[in-house]
Amino acid sequence: MKFVVSLRRVCGVFVVGAGLVAQVAVAQTVKPKAKSTAKSAAAVWTPEVQQKLGVSASDFTVFGLNKISKVQLAMLLSAVRPDPKKHLVTCAASSFTPGMRIHVLVTVAGDDSSGLIAGQIRQAVSSLSGVDLVDVAANADRALNVVIQEQTMGKRTIGFTASYLTGTPCTEVIAGKQTDVELKGTLGSYTDAKGLGLAQDLAGMLDQDLQSLRPPAPTPAPAP
Repeated sequence: MKFVVSLRRVCGVFVVGAGLVAQVAVAQTVKPKAKSTAKSAAAVWTPEVQQKLGVSASDFTVFGLNKISKVQLAMLLSAVRPDPKKHLVTCAASSFTPGMRIHVLVTVAGDDSSGLIAGQIRQAVSSLSGVDLVDVAANADRALNVVIQEQTMGKRTIGFTASYLTGTPCTEVIAGKQTDVELKGTLGSYTDAKGLGLAQDLAGMLDQDLQSLRPPAPTPAPAP
């Protein structure tokens, strides 16, 4: 099951979170590390969520939006761009010929002040077959936007979870002004606290997402 939305780029990255993956509790005593009261407050459904994201109150928990903070939900809602039918939108290629490499932009936000998790994610993505990392949206064919959340038990870090959103980089022109936007793909999350395995899971998910861009395998020649 996929949930597709369209967002504007906010300060160069997308801060998002939600999930289509069933919640897996690490332990009853494991709680996300509270950085501040505003950040730890859980998101709640409002009519604006229905209007901008098309998510009803009953589906709010189904998509895991109750697992992100109020701040993250507010940024998600504020980033939703206008109807693309009313503006000129140009996007990256939707398919590739054999031998062409896919350029991916990875953005990471959240509880990763050292940049260690971001580095692991980028390394895992760059190891995918036929994939090159790029630094700007204008050079990307696909984007992977990740929000990291640290999980603790007491004062000890036991791992990290992540919400992610894939997308196709585009440019939108409104009244002569060009803006970087994305047509959104898969929205989901990994809720089981992990270390290095989190980066591998995200790379594996992206590899599946990229299958739609890759050319089909050639049909074997019939046996004589």
